[in-house]
Amino acid sequence: MIIAKDIKKMLRALEVESDHVKTGSAKDRRYRRADVRWPATIRAERGHACLHEEEREVNGIIKDISANGARIDVEGLFFEKNNLLLQADQFGALRCDLVWRRGNKIGLQFSEDPAKILAKLQELIPGFDNTVP
Repeated sequence: MIIAKDIKKMLRALEVESDHVKTGSAKDRRYRRADVRWPATIRAERGHACLHEEEREVNGIIKDISANGARIDVEGLFFEKNNLLLQADQFGALRCDLVWRRGNKIGLQFSEDPAKILAKLQELIPGFDNTVP
């Protein structure tokens, strides 16, 4: 039997699936991406538009990162969209929002100042600059 919570979950999944529309290309990017393989956790906290009644988190691997976002392969499905927390040993925790999802691959946009994130990435990745190829 389908109940209201299940219907809400299914509608949210459909909404997230339709979020990603290809509108730009690599030449339109403002921030250079760095290929990385960093373990990370994404957490939706209770009270921050969390789909579930409790905190929810999922583990994954950051595949690439820039001063304003990251692409991550997650273990399982993740439907929450806003006020998320991305945590990794390399940089600690960053607030972000989900901007697209394709199966277990998701794109996040950071809420933090890109200049601060760029400075941190330059510390972590030798030779990293923001020159877009």
